[in-house]
Amino acid sequence: MMAELLALTLLRTQAAAAAAVLLVLLLRGPMRTVFGAGLAYRLWALVPVAAIATVFPSLSETLGSGAPPPLMGEERAVMVMAVWLAGCVALATVILLQERAFRARAQAGRAGPAVMGVFWPRVVLPADFAARFDEQARKIVDLHERAHIKRGDPVANLAIAAIQVLGWCNPLIHVGALCARLDQEMACDASVLSLRPNLRRTYAQALVEAHTRRTGSPLACFFAAHPLLLRVKLLARPEPSYRRQTAGAAAIALMAVITALGVWTVTPRGPLPSQEISWPGRFVGDSPVDGITLPKLNH
Repeated sequence: MMAELLALTLLRTQAAAAAAVLLVLLLRGPMRTVFGAGLAYRLWALVPVAAIATVFPSLSETLGSGAPPPLMGEERAVMVMAVWLAGCVALATVILLQERAFRARAQAGRAGPAVMGVFWPRVVLPADFAARFDEQARKIVDLHERAHIKRGDPVANLAIAAIQVLGWCNPLIHVGALCARLDQEMACDASVLSLRPNLRRTYAQALVEAHTRRTGSPLACFFAAHPLLLRVKLLARPEPSYRRQTAGAAAIALMAVITALGVWTVTPRGPLPSQEISWPGRFVGDSPVDGITLPKLNH
């Protein structure tokens, strides 16, 4: 019974996370236009909110309404959980190997500009950094990477990678992870330019100069590793007003509550235990409980 409940919870979580990713993919563009890149990036918090909401008893389970689903079967449930765990271990191993290879390239001066490390992050620069960038561009790159550290983006990247591991069988999770990393870079761009609005042109030139494809670490924060045209285009947009950003933050908080309530409401009822229950915590069986044989209830 326990394996069936775990397998059902896993399926519920994957479905809720996929639905949340689709919702964010629909909203991130308009959100970025109206409220700015920073708040558009925060929309991705809806995905873990939706997934966590499936762990709690749903509305139908709380009210005892609705027909329970047919049992999956203990053997099938164990097989589902075993395959899922094997996939988690495999993807986690791949991520660790990618991170190890990236660190080796960083030590050789063949990686960056990027932020490497999660809990003790540091800026990684390529060996030809001084030759490729002038003094102004070097300052901009440094501001960008330090903004990643200040915003806690390395920890966010670890969380994104963990969600990918847990949802390795869910294609939408991987699509969402790629888009979340793009939104993270655009949010970091907006954060830097909010402090240095007079550097928009120089910032765009530095992006063009540093434009590379992201290779290696799924945890590092890269200066120019994502679609260049979109990022440069967004640099020309003015920073949203404080009032508009406050309204956007309130809208995201409201959407998080609605998402959790929606998942709680629509999640179907889980399977019922096979034993009859006489009172809370006591299952009626053939053997006595505490020396007393309990009568079976007539429904």
